[in-house]
Amino acid sequence: MKLASSTSKISPMYDVLINFNGEDIQRKFVSHLDSVLSTVGFTTFLHHPNALNPIHIEQPILNLSRVAIVVFTKTYSQSAWCLQQLQQIIRWQETYCRNVLPVYYEIEPSDVRLQKGDFGKAFKETAHQTFSGQQLEHAMSKWSHALTKAANFFGWDESNYRSDAELVDKIVKTVLNLPLLSATKFPVGLQSHMEDLIRAIKNKSTEVCWIAICGEEGSGKTTLATAIYHQIHGTFTEKSFIEDIGQVSRIRGNLGLLEQILSDVLKAKVEIGTFEMGRRMIRERLSGKRVLIVLDDMPTFHATLLWKCSHWFRGGSVIIITTASKNLPMLYRTDSVFQVELIMNTDESLELLSWHAFREAKPKEDYLFLAERVVAYCGGLPLALEVIGSYLYQRTKKEWNRVLLKLKKIPEFIKFDQILKISFDGLCNQMEKDLFLDLCCSFVGKGRACVTKILNGCGIDADSGIRVLIERSLIRVNKNNKLGMHPLLREMGRNIIGEIIDEDMKHATLFSSPGTRFI
Repeated sequence: MKLASSTSKISPMYDVLINFNGEDIQRKFVSHLDSVLSTVGFTTFLHHPNALNPIHIEQPILNLSRVAIVVFTKTYSQSAWCLQQLQQIIRWQETYCRNVLPVYYEIEPSDVRLQKGDFGKAFKETAHQTFSGQQLEHAMSKWSHALTKAANFFGWDESNYRSDAELVDKIVKTVLNLPLLSATKFPVGLQSHMEDLIRAIKNKSTEVCWIAICGEEGSGKTTLATAIYHQIHGTFTEKSFIEDIGQVSRIRGNLGLLEQILSDVLKAKVEIGTFEMGRRMIRERLSGKRVLIVLDDMPTFHATLLWKCSHWFRGGSVIIITTASKNLPMLYRTDSVFQVELIMNTDESLELLSWHAFREAKPKEDYLFLAERVVAYCGGLPLALEVIGSYLYQRTKKEWNRVLLKLKKIPEFIKFDQILKISFDGLCNQMEKDLFLDLCCSFVGKGRACVTKILNGCGIDADSGIRVLIERSLIRVNKNNKLGMHPLLREMGRNIIGEIIDEDMKHATLFSSPGTRFI
């Protein structure tokens, strides 16, 4: 057993990045904010140009963060470093839909938004000192966009509060209520399911509550579990959300799963040699504690050990499992078996498709008929609507009709797999297709920064390729900036690879046959 001590180096994972300029503001305000965030359980990273080794956000620091707090002061625009990093923060926000929270300390928000007053004057001076010619115009445009966009987010003006303590309290309460994992960009049809589940959890507030979310692949189990986690995680100190159990337990089975749960809950790297060691650690370290554990896509055999240990947890603990097995809830006598609706109704399906295809709740009027036909073919399954909708984003009517022709030709018994394949076939070039297949085989569950570095080293433009696959909903970025893929999409990718291998084998057999001279 190996348990990292408080002095051991733990993998860098940050809940909150605080970006600012100047030692004065660090002493006056940022150190106080940092201290309170740390006290309530957040890990923070202080990001400023005066650090001994200032780290640029191009490195994984920002990608490992969940929330960025930008503290604007009169001296912020005097730093080209800060302005460049703010540009990266905004790009990160636009790519990952993360939260950026501005704080205005002894400065007017409008001065930042419009780059006016002393702040605006310093902004122009910094730009002229740093760039010239066409670079100057380009940089000022980029920096101005970043400042304006940041200032348009919800934030806090220090002058509206009686003290720094009151301001810090408001900020911390807001951060506590923010979701730290991505459930879904467009939560159509989630609210009523969430209310039912939260009601079930509250009814078991004095006991250890097991919740099973059951349903076929692609029916929305993971999305619902993640949304519930968003709602209740702030009231738990000990918590774990494991999104890809198959990946976590691929090598060490139940031991790997138990190690991950303990590492998450204890906030340290844990290694165990036997189940008995794991049971002992749960009894010694978690006995009497209130925990929140979410296990996504749980096979039947994996739940046994945790079930046997759960009586040590304090009342009010919640364990949520999602599974395609209808037998799992009965095996472990879960308190609530929550069956996810396998199909959305027509209105919900049309809304979900519209959010992905048009980035709004309803289709454009002249696309309504086309959208309704696509919905009819997708059968109300959220994953199909998400993938096809993402593929159809900014497409012409002619392209929509081409997709409808493909949908019409798909046999019913292989319908879902072929619907997903339309998006793969529609990737712009072979590099993007090969990248998807590479990720499918080797990189699911791996850190995005690490994967990008490896693939870039192989001559692949991984940065733009991964961005395209995210936009198409073919891959996603999970917690800790790790790449994820829906099991059905991964299965589709493996089937494609199998077809390629079979085709290559046919050619190899033909080439090696007696009498064959040329192919």
